[in-house]
Amino acid sequence: MGEEYSFFDYRTMKKEKESRMRKYVLTISELAKLRNTTSETLRHYDRIGLLKPVYVSDGGHRYYSIRQYEKLGTILELKEIGMTLGEIKEYFDNRNLRKSYEMLKSYQERFEKHLEEQIRINEIMLKKLEFVRGLFSLPEMERIFEKEFPVRHMITLGRESGDREEHAMAFTKLEGSLEEKIPILATDRMGVFADQRILIPSDEMIPAVPMVLVDPEKEGSKYVREIQAGKYVCMMYKNGLLEKYHPSFEKIKQYLYQKHYRICGPILQVYIVDATLTNEEEEKVLEIQVPVEE
Repeated sequence: MGEEYSFFDYRTMKKEKESRMRKYVLTISELAKLRNTTSETLRHYDRIGLLKPVYVSDGGHRYYSIRQYEKLGTILELKEIGMTLGEIKEYFDNRNLRKSYEMLKSYQERFEKHLEEQIRINEIMLKKLEFVRGLFSLPEMERIFEKEFPVRHMITLGRESGDREEHAMAFTKLEGSLEEKIPILATDRMGVFADQRILIPSDEMIPAVPMVLVDPEKEGSKYVREIQAGKYVCMMYKNGLLEKYHPSFEKIKQYLYQKHYRICGPILQVYIVDATLTNEEEEKVLEIQVPVEE
């Protein structure tokens, strides 16, 4: 009887202890709900030793003290600023006022740098939106117009591409050399320059030199070259390809003849609307730019 009484007494005392503890602790689901997280998250924190419950019942139920509510809040906020769980655990194991200051300063500097980068990207995106907006009101296709260009700059390998594979490889290398954010999407920078053979009817690719227009102040590439300033006879057209003759070029030749213009430099073909913006072939637009003098 003594043993039975002792066992009963032990169970009673344990239940009373658990009952008293329940007044001052939170269940795992209660704590998770208070901090807008999940019970599984708290179980994971327990497994890695980041936030262990103050008490685990015989049934495996986890209980947390109200003080751990604050620690959990700190953990979640540290996660929000970008700390890993390993970094957070190390921080709690070794923190003091000086280390807390240095940690916050380090992350503030990271955020500031990231913010500056995001501001730059936003400015780039605004320019690209303005560019694409203008594409909805392009000049009439195959209408010839004259334009005065200042000195422009391009990057080029300086070699003609003999076929589509060489053409693609050249552009890949040129794009890789650009020291800019989002350099190609939604721009009219990609093209080729060729000699007067581009105006001669042919079904073959006309050897031309791939190039990308650049701002020399932003681009320190060894591939930078000047494009001559002056008057250019220009025309936009569709259903064409770089390094290929297009039937509308006959209008260019007729215009040059009527104006008594002489071609005085490399002829440029530039993509205005390219594959970075559309899959629709009928939406793609090229512009031919022919430098002239009287």
